Amino acid sequence: MLERYCAEDGLHALLLNTLSMLEHIGSRKIMMTQSRGGVDQPTLRHLAEETRHALFFKRLAEKIAGHGLDYSNLALVAPTNASMYLQRLDACVANSLGHTAHPKAPYLYMSLVVEFRAVWFYRIYQTALKSRYPTLSLKGILGDEEGHLKEMAGSLEAISAFDSALIQRFCIFEQVLFKRLLGGFESNLQA
Repeated sequence: MLERYCAEDGLHALLLNTLSMLEHIGSRKIMMTQSRGGVDQPTLRHLAEETRHALFFKRLAEKIAGHGLDYSNLALVAPTNASMYLQRLDACVANSLGHTAHPKAPYLYMSLVVEFRAVWFYRIYQTALKSRYPTLSLKGILGDEEGHLKEMAGSLEAISAFDSALIQRFCIFEQVLFKRLLGGFESNLQA
């Protein structure tokens, strides 16, 4: 599927713009979890890196499209599926943890689960890019995402909130949401 997106500039630009939007939503969610103040340096770095990823994908999308792109439905692939992916996952994590959890736990669990998917997806995407865009590398983004995985796990342990059963439950729910997102991506190719 990713190779088919990469093969056609118009579709590829929309996919890249969708990835940009997902990274942007992720950065906004990080910012919203920090509204109480006391933002530490690792969280601020994570926010900056996710914002940089959104910009990276946005620049590529606009370069391939040959014009500016916003995040309107016409400039995205499966926009409803894409935005609902993160919204529903966030709601699941927040509802599962409840109000008694450590204040940082929702952000850390949500980030951990999303970073698992990001690392998996960007590795596959890098392979798909090689045939059409041999010089385009996601190595920096992958390095950031892998680093975030380690940071989130370590931070959960530091606040005595690391729970592998809970992580597995969140990952199972994320798989359902991701399948819906992929279904939207595939439907877009057939339209």
